[in-house]
Amino acid sequence: MTDAHTGHNTANRPTFDRGRPDFLRRLFFKAPVVLYHGLLADLMRGRCVMLLTTTGRRSGLSRTTGVSFMPLGDNYIVFSGWGVRSDWYRNLLANPVATIQVGRKTLRVRAVPVDDPERRSELMRKMKARSGRCGPPRPARPLLRLTGAFDYEGDLDLAMKQGGALPVIELVPES
Repeated sequence: MTDAHTGHNTANRPTFDRGRPDFLRRLFFKAPVVLYHGLLADLMRGRCVMLLTTTGRRSGLSRTTGVSFMPLGDNYIVFSGWGVRSDWYRNLLANPVATIQVGRKTLRVRAVPVDDPERRSELMRKMKARSGRCGPPRPARPLLRLTGAFDYEGDLDLAMKQGGALPVIELVPES
């Protein structure tokens, strides 16, 4: 089966759906959008966080969010830890042209869904292997977990259990 809009095979489309984050998590996830400037942008890049600006699938307006990423050659891999209903994920499926800011560098990219479940699982394993350098600094993780704002290890473990069902997008810079 093929998606009429993107031409991508939908037979192996991911199915993981975690629902919507609660208010505290939404607030936590919006922080990078406000803080991603200058030296803080470089710090967040070092913790594997980028800004992703998509076009709203219904509104047509620009929407910016912070997402975790993994570099892969010249491309960037992003994982939708909240599943197939994440707005940024659905926006990219509807309109694959987007802009990313990685540190102080801004790039125009094309989003390519990773349709093969085995490749999604393999990419998730690679992300897990580099996770010590990513996410909140280690000393902050217990406090974030206790407050309920963010459980980095718990979320990563949940994503690993989802394996091939987790939505994954490859962002390819446009020339």
